[in-house]
Amino acid sequence: MKTNATRLSAIDAFFVAYQETSGVLMQLGVEVELKGRITRSDLEQVLGHIVRCWPPLGQRLHSGLFGLSWDGECRVSEMLTVAERKDELAGWRNRPLNPFIEPPLQLLWLAEGERNLFAFRAHHAVLDGEGFFALCVEAIRTVAGKHGSNSSLSASICGRSPKSLKVREAIETVQQMRRDARANQSAKLATQSCTPGDTSIVERKLDHTEFRELQQRATELSIAPGWLCAAAWMRAIHAWNLLHGGDSTSLISLEVPVSLRRRRDTHVRTGNWISPLTLYGDATQPLETLAIELKQQLSKAVRQRSHLALPLLSSQAKLLPWPVFRKLAASPELTGFATSHFAWLEQSPTLHDDIVRLSGGALQIVDQRIYTPVCLHMGAALSVLAWPRHAQIFVTYRLTALSAADAQTLLDLVAQELGQKYMTRQQVAV
Repeated sequence: MKTNATRLSAIDAFFVAYQETSGVLMQLGVEVELKGRITRSDLEQVLGHIVRCWPPLGQRLHSGLFGLSWDGECRVSEMLTVAERKDELAGWRNRPLNPFIEPPLQLLWLAEGERNLFAFRAHHAVLDGEGFFALCVEAIRTVAGKHGSNSSLSASICGRSPKSLKVREAIETVQQMRRDARANQSAKLATQSCTPGDTSIVERKLDHTEFRELQQRATELSIAPGWLCAAAWMRAIHAWNLLHGGDSTSLISLEVPVSLRRRRDTHVRTGNWISPLTLYGDATQPLETLAIELKQQLSKAVRQRSHLALPLLSSQAKLLPWPVFRKLAASPELTGFATSHFAWLEQSPTLHDDIVRLSGGALQIVDQRIYTPVCLHMGAALSVLAWPRHAQIFVTYRLTALSAADAQTLLDLVAQELGQKYMTRQQVAV
């Protein structure tokens, strides 16, 4: 199937440049375990449906005189890999995905009787986390029997420049980001080394009772529960550093994604419809105080439209010849200089029930996992998958930076923070 070319935005192209220059994989992953009978033909039909709705997911990158584009035939046959053993999964997660020679969305399928493992992975250049996880939900729903989609394709945030921010204000914001990066004042996670390598994940579940308590604490503080998780990650990093002779400074910074989608926009869109903001906090503060300050920082930055600065100023950079763009994008001064990444992802409250209903009871979701890229000097990143009655906390870490036991200890520190109640709302200075 041949479709028109789709030009990458500068933010999309950044992820290609970062992977090529740093050796760090810019790949997102979602792994879903399903119970039921599924055939290869079912999955080929699903992938065909996906590329009809979103052609870039099946195309390859092409470098033209002006920037990069998704172009050419949709190579559906190259999007599906059938595995025979579960130990193939780690290799799948860590095999570099080269979007110049293969489709940027791929699926590994492992069937053991009625147990199916779907391991989706996508290059960050074609989808941001929000879009990727929505796309995986769309795929699973289609497997369960929902055929067709009314989702509309929009491949680039640069199709409409954020005109609500003045150029002068955008320049000032980006200059401040560069000053913050050069000052390098926030702590670095204590790691074994700062070199590229494979990644792995550790997970901790918050059951219904634990998650309800977290939500209640957040409600008392008039914040979303994600802010308590972000603050817990900051405090855990600081505690880890003190235990392992690392950076003793208590100033921790987190790069968080801010959505550029309209509030009611539920469509899956290819490209990156997010912009990063870096938040700072003193990790010696009580958890609730820190969580409130993080929320206030983000709210202030969004009111000032600081998250629109990078998309606005980078919009024309997509037209640069690829070798020039790649060299410029290799600088860590605009993104990737924070202590770590943090992401909060809320999921459909009816997804598990929908799969049973759409499949007529033939399929059931058993479990799901996610992983995210880890920038070179960060060593680890934390993400939370929030469901209506429970939550899953994931630490993605690089094996050259931390051991599996190290990553588990970090996650244990996060869980301990979320289990502690430092003060009531009345004691917090808002």
